[in-house]
Amino acid sequence: MRILPLLLVLFVVFAPAPDPAAAQTRGWEYRVRFDEGLQTMQVEICFRNFSPRRLTLGERIPLQRLRFDTRGPNATRVEVRPDGVYPIGLRSGGCIRYSMAIDSLRGGGRRQKVNRVGKDIIGPPGALFLKPALWPGDAQVGLSFELPQGYRAAVPWPADPDTPGRYLPDRFALRLEGLIAVGRFPVDEIRVAGTVVDIAVLDAPRRASPEGIRTWIRAAVSAVADLYGKFPMPHVTALIQPVPSGKPGVVFGQAMRAGGGHVHLLLSSRAQDSQLPGEWIAIHEMTHLGMPWTYDTDSWLQEGFVTYYQEVLRARAGFLTEQGGWQQLHEGFGRGRRSGGSRTLADESKDMYRYHTFHRVYWGGAAIALRIDVELRKRSGGRRSLDDVMRMLQRNFGTTRQPHHAIDLMRAVDRWLGQPICTVIADVCLQSRKFPSVEPAYEALGLISLDGRVVYAKTAPQAADRSRIMQATKWN
Repeated sequence: MRILPLLLVLFVVFAPAPDPAAAQTRGWEYRVRFDEGLQTMQVEICFRNFSPRRLTLGERIPLQRLRFDTRGPNATRVEVRPDGVYPIGLRSGGCIRYSMAIDSLRGGGRRQKVNRVGKDIIGPPGALFLKPALWPGDAQVGLSFELPQGYRAAVPWPADPDTPGRYLPDRFALRLEGLIAVGRFPVDEIRVAGTVVDIAVLDAPRRASPEGIRTWIRAAVSAVADLYGKFPMPHVTALIQPVPSGKPGVVFGQAMRAGGGHVHLLLSSRAQDSQLPGEWIAIHEMTHLGMPWTYDTDSWLQEGFVTYYQEVLRARAGFLTEQGGWQQLHEGFGRGRRSGGSRTLADESKDMYRYHTFHRVYWGGAAIALRIDVELRKRSGGRRSLDDVMRMLQRNFGTTRQPHHAIDLMRAVDRWLGQPICTVIADVCLQSRKFPSVEPAYEALGLISLDGRVVYAKTAPQAADRSRIMQATKWN
């Protein structure tokens, strides 16, 4: 009998210690089920070592649309209040289960709609999946879909390399600024310019062929990669939504980075394969994925610099001639000059979505980009340009997950340059009530406006830069 206590002591001393990290890992797991026809979604969220006080959906989405199920093992009761869902007695291992009618989200605000495209659906994950109001920074989260036979999900989140069909969303993934799609579409993977692009074409009539769409997206990614040496993100999801339109090409686009880089492109049902490669919208949106995230009030930088490069990169890729690139910029500056009111560009940018001064802000920002580009080339004797600024911003701020103020980014660039260039030019243009003047840049480059057309002067101080701006980068 004396041996038993001794053995117990030895077991306690020599038994392997539990892994404290594994025991304390906080997180939760989503299991998402859709029925045939995508009428209803069921979600189960099971927590480990974490009990959130409150869970929320996207902004202004009525929580009464959710139906909670408290049956079964580990099910947790909840109290639904206007500001969120409050679990009652949730412990580690406990689960919250709810269901939602998909069509109940179709009438919401602009950013919270879940739309049907034929037999497919597309919408923001923030409108579908409850998440803790306070998302711990160390949380390990997984999300798996259980879909009917033949259905697929297209999401921008990283895939779990060890578990097929499981994704690893971070705290930025379940936002209204992102999109996911579920349906019968195939996901076409292409590898180009150092990135993997997943292309999902939703269920709607179209003339463009799968190969034509691949060629279009490949061209846009390659054009942007010319600026950075390779595409600035390792993975991109392209959600292509055909829409009825009298316009023969691409109707609209938006770039998003909630949980991962993805673009949403509205493709005219009439668009032919030959009309797609080199059109400006896909290149514009893909360029956004290399830019630092800025506040909406600073659209003059985020949208303006991308607008400048949409024409420059098209010329560099051969979709426009050199003079054609300058003509597109010149016409854009004219649209910006005719748009907006008598307020400063800074104020127009701050209130762009309120007053719809898009042309003024986009092209005003593009004018700032041109002026900075020309000034940098002048001061450095052609050794530096706005290309270098874009690469510096992408390298130092492009992957950060918090928005920046544009002026802080310009100050950072000036510190990197060792002299105040960007802040000086930006401040003059932003505080003026007139459209930013591009005449000094035109004069330096030898650009002359003649009856709405851009022609070249015989001589100009920076005539060589006029061509270099529109020429493809020579990478070693």
